[in-house]
Amino acid sequence: MFSGFLKKNKASIPAYEEKRFFLQEDEIFYGRLLRALPNCYIFPQVELASLMEPLSINPKQRLAELEQLQGRKVDYAIFDGSLGLLCVIELTTQVSTEENTASNADYLKLAGIKNIRWGRHPLPSYEQILRTLAPFSSLESPKPDIAASTIIRNAYVETGKSLDTVEGMYQADPEPSNILGLSVATLEKLAPQGHVKKRYPHVWQRICLFSSEPKHLKKYLATLFLQDRGVERAGFPPEVIKEIADIQSENERFLDISAPKTTWGTSVHNL
Repeated sequence: MFSGFLKKNKASIPAYEEKRFFLQEDEIFYGRLLRALPNCYIFPQVELASLMEPLSINPKQRLAELEQLQGRKVDYAIFDGSLGLLCVIELTTQVSTEENTASNADYLKLAGIKNIRWGRHPLPSYEQILRTLAPFSSLESPKPDIAASTIIRNAYVETGKSLDTVEGMYQADPEPSNILGLSVATLEKLAPQGHVKKRYPHVWQRICLFSSEPKHLKKYLATLFLQDRGVERAGFPPEVIKEIADIQSENERFLDISAPKTTWGTSVHNL
């Protein structure tokens, strides 16, 4: 009798049925992302709290700042083969947020995370996606065991050493320039013999990563010739230097086009 009473008062579980994870348009877009980025990890519906954390060390303030991230998500987070965050993607609608409400973009900008935004109606085509994400499309495929490399990278950052070059440049200047940059196809044409790509694949990979942001590419190419590591660099062979110089020259063209024009004549100086 007593056991029957317990069963009667036990909370019942409602009936459920399986739900599709993607809506049709989201499934189409995800398929296009997979085609454009075959060697990247692509995670949908990622919470901001999984991508960033407060800098505050005060426990109460830190908790309050974490609460600001609750419920906030990005549509897609793109990671490289070592689970290093490359960028996030948000699909937007015509409905605007309230003026006094901070958007995801505000938080991402403060955290130095590259944010790419596209309209949901219509969705960007595969060609548009590939054009924007071309620097990431040529990345090496994910390694079978990423745990060791992830631990090494985290330990490197936690010891107080400088960030990886890519992370450092994007965090130092996260605001997109909206300048049309070099495509990977153009880079291949500028270096048809592939001397950099064959002899210094890590350098070539980063050139491709920075190509969509001319200001970042300019800074990175300049660092290749700096003696700033405490040991003297051996330097690049002439054929590699020529390819880098050709890429530098073409990249400068984009920066010159975007530079603000002054009304002062070139003959007026030091007034």
